[in-house]
Amino acid sequence: MKKKSHISNSEMQIMEYIWKKGCAVTTSEIMQSLPKAADWNQKTVITFLSRLIEKGVLKSTRIGRAFHYAPCITEQQYRNSETMQFVNDVHKGSIFGFVLALCDNGDLTKEEIEALMKRLKE
Repeated sequence: MKKKSHISNSEMQIMEYIWKKGCAVTTSEIMQSLPKAADWNQKTVITFLSRLIEKGVLKSTRIGRAFHYAPCITEQQYRNSETMQFVNDVHKGSIFGFVLALCDNGDLTKEEIEALMKRLKE
């Protein structure tokens, strides 16, 4: 990502559709994919798309009269970036501190702890 900018919940709805689709999409396709509750007009969607382009998450290509939008990063790359930003902001960059907080909360199941230990040994 070009900038360290968080994606808003609304922008994430659009990105999740684009990542799931797996290919470039048009504004029209995005509009059709939105849940009825979103009730966004085309101008709103275009604003979100512009913001995503500014954040370096999305790129656009004009083909004929329509713009086609494709991701610049994968969903996993975005999630990794957000996780590292969280670790830096909240745990002063300490991954150990982050994992320790998860363990101390009791949120990890026995199976998750075993899988984590296995992964750490690899």
